[in-house]
Amino acid sequence: MSLSMIPFHAEKIKINQIFKSEELDTYKEMPVASNKIRSVYGNELCFPESKEDRPYIFSSFVTSIDGKLAYADKPSAFYVAGKNRMAGGGKDTDFWILNALRGVCDAAIIGGNSMKTDADYSMHCMDADIESDRISAGLSKIPLNIVMTLDAADVPMDHALLKSTGVPCILVTSPNGLEYLKKNFKREYIVATEQDTDEVIQEKLSKAGQGILPVLITGTGGFPDSSATMKILKMYGINRLLIESPGYGHFLVKQKMMDEFFLNMSAVYIGGGDTMTLGKSDKGFLAEAHPHTKILSIHMYNEYFAYFRYKFNYDFL
Repeated sequence: MSLSMIPFHAEKIKINQIFKSEELDTYKEMPVASNKIRSVYGNELCFPESKEDRPYIFSSFVTSIDGKLAYADKPSAFYVAGKNRMAGGGKDTDFWILNALRGVCDAAIIGGNSMKTDADYSMHCMDADIESDRISAGLSKIPLNIVMTLDAADVPMDHALLKSTGVPCILVTSPNGLEYLKKNFKREYIVATEQDTDEVIQEKLSKAGQGILPVLITGTGGFPDSSATMKILKMYGINRLLIESPGYGHFLVKQKMMDEFFLNMSAVYIGGGDTMTLGKSDKGFLAEAHPHTKILSIHMYNEYFAYFRYKFNYDFL
């Protein structure tokens, strides 16, 4: 599997911070010290201490001004930034932020539908400077890639990520998903369940990237247990978890488990049509019971691209 890199030039993608919450000053966990991050973002990416029973969870998405994640004729979210003709280098900053977050996380999650848009999708840091800083900080070169799926039916079984020996990858699914894998996945895999001991789970998950796909089974029927999954990931050493799947990201908000959104706004208008939005297939929250968010920071490149960091508050759910 080819791991592409991008020559991100700091002077061309640098953004200016126009607001910073005092709360960010209390965030003392700095997983990776990086001059590149300081040069582009203006400060290090710091986090609170991780949870005792799960990783600290954050997502990275880009939306149009009307909240769309994709164009009707282009299902990939990357076009929402890439087709902003007024943004200049700001459209590249959007993708750089995703890669910076890949650089500081322990693991990243993608869903089957997102994999279908890119046969070579891999959650590795494409900025060589940050990758080097990540290694210097004692982290693995590539964060653990996690494919999250209800029953595995949405996952392209021939995807390069599932058979890579260069990218550590595991698949998390339900008992129904395991049955689907038995019938449709033609390569070698090893199964871990939430009933296994911590030692057994660690030994099986450690096979990631070695030509054997570790498959973690939680929950019942066609529904994995996210609480059990997150507890296992924490036990495995995952302290900071990046979510790149809009569907699963929304689900974690519903479960009150999403801690932060890095949400960039491309100043384009997409409008109606059958286009992707956060929580598209869900009924949504009610007026009297819904999450709130606190703005932690706002950055801008120019008048056509802004970058927000939000912290979730579930007190009103």
